[in-house]
Amino acid sequence: MIATADLRELAGFTAVKAPVLSLYLDTDLSRNQKDQVKLTLRDLLERARGADAPTDDLQRIARYVDLEYDWQGKGLIIFSCLADGLWQPFPVPVRVRSEIYVGDKAYLIPFSNLLDQYAPYSVALVGREGARLFLIDMGGIVREEDTVGEPIKHHKQGGWSAPRFQRHTEKHADANLRAAAEATSRFCDAAGCSRLILAGTGENMARFREFLPSPLRQAVVGTMSLDANAPGSAVVERSREILSDLEEQRELGLVDRLITLHHANGPAAIGLADTLFVLQEGRVLTLLVEDGLAAPGIVCPDCDYLTVNEAERCLFCGTANARPVRNIVERAVHKAFQQGARVEVVRSGTALGTVGQIGALLRY
Repeated sequence: MIATADLRELAGFTAVKAPVLSLYLDTDLSRNQKDQVKLTLRDLLERARGADAPTDDLQRIARYVDLEYDWQGKGLIIFSCLADGLWQPFPVPVRVRSEIYVGDKAYLIPFSNLLDQYAPYSVALVGREGARLFLIDMGGIVREEDTVGEPIKHHKQGGWSAPRFQRHTEKHADANLRAAAEATSRFCDAAGCSRLILAGTGENMARFREFLPSPLRQAVVGTMSLDANAPGSAVVERSREILSDLEEQRELGLVDRLITLHHANGPAAIGLADTLFVLQEGRVLTLLVEDGLAAPGIVCPDCDYLTVNEAERCLFCGTANARPVRNIVERAVHKAFQQGARVEVVRSGTALGTVGQIGALLRY
C-alpha cells in the first residue's frame, strides 16, 4: 500500500543524470482485456520516447509489466530514473487514469489525490450480539474482525414474565454492545485509523455509540443503515459513497475558507504568483491546487525559488542563472510536501477556479 511517507520521499528526489518517468496505468481487467492494457502502455512509452525518455527506463517498465506485474490490482504506478537509482513500482487496488510524464521530478499530483481519496478508515457494522469490524484502505478490506457476545433469545410468549424477559434481553444486548465498543477501540488503535463509520440499524448504532470512548465518538464521520450480515463488498461500496460526499464538502469548505480569509486580508494567498512567493517563505500550511492545473515557470538552481515572472536575477538570492521548467505547479507541490505542508487536490468546477486555480492557507 502507498503511504504519505512514500510521497514525501519521492518529493525529495531530483533527477540529475536523466529524466524521471512517472507512469499511471489503468490495469482493471474487468474493463479492458490484458492485451488492450499492454497496447495502451506501448503507446504511452512511445510518447515518452518522443519526449527523450531514457531507453533503459522504457525497457524496464515494459519488462516489469510483461514479466513481474501480477495483474491483481486495478492500477499501476511506476516512478523510474535508473540512471539516478530510482525504481519504484506501486500496484494499487483502485483505478488510475492512464498517463505518462517525463521530467526532472516525479509527477505526484495523481499520487497525492489517491492518498486523499482512499485514505484508510474503519467501519463497525453493529448488531445486538456484537459487531463486524473492517479496516478499509485504498478501496479494499485489508483487515476484518468479528466480536460475538451472548446470543440474544427472542421471547415468543406474553404474560407477566414478558417485561422481565425483555429487561433481561436488553441487559445482554447492552453488554454485547459495550464489549463490541471496547473491541472497536482496540481495533482502531491498532490500525492507527482516525475515521470511523458506523453501520447497522439506527437504534443499535445509537446505543453502541454511547459505549464508545469520547475520542472515538469524535472520530465517527458517518453512519449507514445496513443489515448485520451484509457482504463486505456492500460495506465498502456504501462507505465509499459517504466518504466521497464528505470529501467534496470538505474541499468546498477549504476553498470557501481560503477565499474568505484572503478577502479579509487574513493568512491566505491566491493565484500562482503569490502562492509561489509564500511557499518560498515557508509559510504554507495547506496548498490547494485544482486538478489538472499546469503552467510553465522558472526555477532558481541556487535557492529553489519558483516563479512565473522572468527576471534577470532571482528575487531571493540574486543569482542570474535561473532555468525554465514546463510545469511550475508540480514543482510547487513537491516543495509543499518537503516543507511538511498538506496538499489538497481540488476537483475542477469549484470557486478555486475563479481565483487562479491555486492558493494556500498560511501558518501566519
